[in-house]
Amino acid sequence: MQTRRAFIKTLLGLGAVMLPWSFLPNRLGESIKTKLGRPAVELLLPPAPEPELNQVIDLESLHRTAMDDIYVLTAPEMQGRRAGSIGETKASEYLASQLSMLGLRPMGDPNTGFLQAFTIPPVVETRINGRLTFKPGQNTRLRSPCVNLLGGLMGESTEEIILLTAHYDHLGVYEGRIYPGANDNASGVGCILDVLRRILREEKVPRRTIVVAFWSAEEMGFVGSQAFVHTSTFPLHQIQAVLNVDTVGNGMIGNFALWADGENIAVQAIQEAALECGASALLTPPAGHNSDSISFALAHIPAVTLMAKDWLYKNHTPEDTIALLKPEQISLASEMVYRAVHRLAF
Repeated sequence: MQTRRAFIKTLLGLGAVMLPWSFLPNRLGESIKTKLGRPAVELLLPPAPEPELNQVIDLESLHRTAMDDIYVLTAPEMQGRRAGSIGETKASEYLASQLSMLGLRPMGDPNTGFLQAFTIPPVVETRINGRLTFKPGQNTRLRSPCVNLLGGLMGESTEEIILLTAHYDHLGVYEGRIYPGANDNASGVGCILDVLRRILREEKVPRRTIVVAFWSAEEMGFVGSQAFVHTSTFPLHQIQAVLNVDTVGNGMIGNFALWADGENIAVQAIQEAALECGASALLTPPAGHNSDSISFALAHIPAVTLMAKDWLYKNHTPEDTIALLKPEQISLASEMVYRAVHRLAF
């Protein structure tokens, strides 16, 4: 176990932005270099160790809660998890360790375990209606490295996949203030991990394979999920439905909204689960906003985003902290996603 954790930490560290590219002597480094426009170079290096599969699940990780994850992801050392930052690298390291300790199969790039490498263009901060956001920067040829994380719970069929997703990046530090992103979107990440742990505790093999994906650079325009769709680590046609969770931790208990491009099996599964839980989850016009489900909808894959109806409250402000969250709301969101997954995957 310690050897595997050390391997993951080393691999993630190699992707950190503080390291010069000349010190990336593995496939992850070459993958990112290629995406940056540098020619790939074949180096005569020893092969990377193969990640162990079907390892014994770590009991401490198995019994963690969504709130445990949210506390970690919003800690000061995460520095608001801005895509491409050291803080976000620490967040990705934590998430990779959780996927590993839960015994998931790595489904990232070849020989990089859970990681899928991509790059992001420069952006600059701006405020719209008091909310901090990003707009495209200059010199778009100068790009920075990021990673998505993907892990699979293998089902009876490996050819059909239900994708559970949430973005783990946020806004970082601006004008000396940390934007913790507790609701946006540590709450969604915690919810997905909560559902996964519950399924694992039940020790039932799903009919379809369940893949968990944590996207980076959502706040910069769904860059991470788009990178996956454009260079997916498994065939897109295998994805039967996408359940994306984003900002589910605030507002009136049981009041949720859905974003999708219309009725589909993902929407139906969430709405039926909401009805069983006594909650409301109505399709809502995005009104100029969106989330990572749009990347899959554009690829004609059934997808939906679940969020709290009042998700905009204190969104993209330094006040999006743990104090904003309602654990009962997050627990209810987890229950809805869990039931929807059972409809789709079991």
